[in-house]
Amino acid sequence: MVEVTSYAEVVIAPPAADAIHPAFSNLFVQTEILRERHAILCTRRPRSVGEQAPWMFHLMAAHGAEVGEVSYETDRSRFIGRARSIADPLAMSDTAALSGSDGSVLDPIVAIRYSLTLEAEQTATIDMVSGICETRETALCLVEKYQDRHLADRVFDLNWIHSQV
Repeated sequence: MVEVTSYAEVVIAPPAADAIHPAFSNLFVQTEILRERHAILCTRRPRSVGEQAPWMFHLMAAHGAEVGEVSYETDRSRFIGRARSIADPLAMSDTAALSGSDGSVLDPIVAIRYSLTLEAEQTATIDMVSGICETRETALCLVEKYQDRHLADRVFDLNWIHSQV
């Protein structure tokens, strides 16, 4: 049994707004767990009429291994724990599933934990993909797209080719 846990802090506000008052910017973030797609969506509630909020997605896809329990966390304080730090978070010392909290949280993160079963000499590929889009529909399309290992591999191949030009 192998456990793999992803973690990223969510910043959807413009850089200047986040630098001035990150706690205030976080108050507007909503998170949504897509359990059937092993993904988390995040958006920032608009602060004014006509403002189009961006959508962030984070997913994990395992290929070549038997996936057991999958759990999620979007609340930083639950992930890190009381009197702990990101260097020693509670979630990494506790073998229990992540809490699965979503919605409005004070300090948003995206974390996904997979429990995988690997046989001796078996290999697996774990894709962790994060991105940002203009609309929820686009984010959902990309979540769907990157579930396919061949498409994910193609993206890495194209990026490598692009970096060589």
